[in-house]
Amino acid sequence: EAYASGIALQREAKKLHDEDLLFVDGMSMKKDEPISAAHLIQAAKLGNTKASNILKTAGTALGLGILNILHTTNPSLVILSGILGSHYINIVKEVIRERGLPSVQSVDIVSSELAEPALLGAASMVLDYTTRRTY
Repeated sequence: EAYASGIALQREAKKLHDEDLLFVDGMSMKKDEPISAAHLIQAAKLGNTKASNILKTAGTALGLGILNILHTTNPSLVILSGILGSHYINIVKEVIRERGLPSVQSVDIVSSELAEPALLGAASMVLDYTTRRTY
C-alpha cells in the first residue's frame, strides 16, 4: 500500500512533476488536470527512466508482499486487478521466481481485465460457504 497503490504512485508522480522530471516528449496534459498514477505509467512507457524505476520499486514491494502471502497460505492462483495489475504482473512474477521457495514457483499469477473483480471474488466466497457441507 505504501509503495504500490494508486495513491502512492500519484504521490511519486507529483514529486517528479514538481521537480519537472515527469513529462517526456509525446506526453500531453490538460491545463487543470491533476497529476495521477496514469501519468507516471505513461511517462514510463515513453522512456522516462525515473518513472520506470518508481514502477519497478513499487512492483517489487508488491511482489514481496504477495510472496509472503504465498509462503503462508499456498494458494494456486493470484489475480492482480485494476489499472496497475497489468503493469505489475511481470515484476511480481520475477520476484516470485527469484526469491520464492520451490513450493510457490508453480503458482499462477494472472491479471484480470474485469471492471469489478473484487465483487466476483466475494461472490465466489459466498458460493463456497453456502455449498460447503458440514457434518
